[in-house]
Amino acid sequence: MAAAAVLMIGSVSGMACQSRTGAVLDDNFKAPNPGWGAPESDVAFTAQGLVLRPPANNSVFILNENYTLDAMDFCIDVAVPGNLPSPANQDDSGDIGVLFWSRDAEDFYTATISLDGSAAIDRLIKGEWQIIYGPTPTAAVKTAAGATNQVEIEITGNAGSLFINDAKIADFHGQAPPKGGPPGLYAESGVTAVTTWVVPRVQLLPLAR
Repeated sequence: MAAAAVLMIGSVSGMACQSRTGAVLDDNFKAPNPGWGAPESDVAFTAQGLVLRPPANNSVFILNENYTLDAMDFCIDVAVPGNLPSPANQDDSGDIGVLFWSRDAEDFYTATISLDGSAAIDRLIKGEWQIIYGPTPTAAVKTAAGATNQVEIEITGNAGSLFINDAKIADFHGQAPPKGGPPGLYAESGVTAVTTWVVPRVQLLPLAR
């Protein structure tokens, strides 16, 4: 297996997905979208957006098989939950972000934020997690209850860049599946309690080739 590579960038200004036009997917989840699958006990489509409620000390993810991620800008808005310890950390609240380069349920990458103010990129392969980047503290992550964070990746071939709230965090390389695989959302709860994550909006926009 080829090793993944990452280049730490820091808080360099990047282009937010809202700056682009021509979205192939722009979903606020107020109505069920069959591409994301049917609602389940830990996945719900609501007036506030997509609600993800992973079991304590566990995770949940969903994919939209109607789209692929090669040469795409994929970004999600995430609301910071209330009623969490202050300051929160990953053990208290878990993390949330995008899922990409998915081959199957045991081989995919995630780019996530935690409410301790950190960002990370990881790969799950054959049931084992590999660290690609971080978790690394960044001032780009908003941690106040009710704030909204935007987690964004730009993907072309085997290369990608991670942005948090317009700040470029890292460039990375990995092993993309054919056509980049489907876009997905990934969330974890804390060790002892369920965290309710709300995703008000997801956008997928083509990158210029």
